[in-house]
Amino acid sequence: MKSISFQWTPDIQSWEAETVVSTIAQIQDVSTVLGQRAGFSVSRSQLRPFGTWVMPGVPRGSPYWSTLWYVEKSLDPETGQIVAPTLLKTIEREPWQQASPHYDVAIVEQDLRDEHEYNITPNTDPHVLSSYKSNLATAISVHRIRSISDPEDRRIALRRLAINGFGHVLELPSRSRHDHIETSYGRIACQNLCSMRFASDNAQLLELGREEHDSRIIFCDACTQDLLDHVVRTHFSTN
Repeated sequence: MKSISFQWTPDIQSWEAETVVSTIAQIQDVSTVLGQRAGFSVSRSQLRPFGTWVMPGVPRGSPYWSTLWYVEKSLDPETGQIVAPTLLKTIEREPWQQASPHYDVAIVEQDLRDEHEYNITPNTDPHVLSSYKSNLATAISVHRIRSISDPEDRRIALRRLAINGFGHVLELPSRSRHDHIETSYGRIACQNLCSMRFASDNAQLLELGREEHDSRIIFCDACTQDLLDHVVRTHFSTN
């Protein structure tokens, strides 16, 4: 697998960052084991939790000088929301992504908005909990999750959101799949007992997250096969 870089906005709490990083590290371990069991020389890739970073010696406001620049580029000043397609396109065009392709995970405290067809309640309260670009990056917002009063429930919801968001980066479920899939708000989702099912709000995140935890399920068999296919594809494209 490619290395995984993490950045987050200044008001992300330490437990939020730790939950996302550790959850995605677990997915990375699953991917590595799958590749090795299939007979490939897959090694654990590097995790790079940069946090809210600043490039030393680069003037403030210059392109890619800081995490804050990503926010400034993608923030809608009228709504206070980060526009996910703008953020993901900024990540895609960054110079170090071009020089050394890797996965990116952005954790933001602001509310997140996507393209119209992907937004939940697009005409009254357009938003998403996360967004992604396959084989590149996911953006995860803690804005709405923070309204969950119980700390453990907040962690369950955030963990489930991280699995689902990064799973989409790893191309789960595969677009070549024809069974046990559906389209929710323009996005492909799994219908099995699996973390790649769609959740539109906190209540669904908690319900599905608890069900998957109690069943000791991260990905269903079909999505696990899709994950192996992704690992194999990236293994050969890297080498």
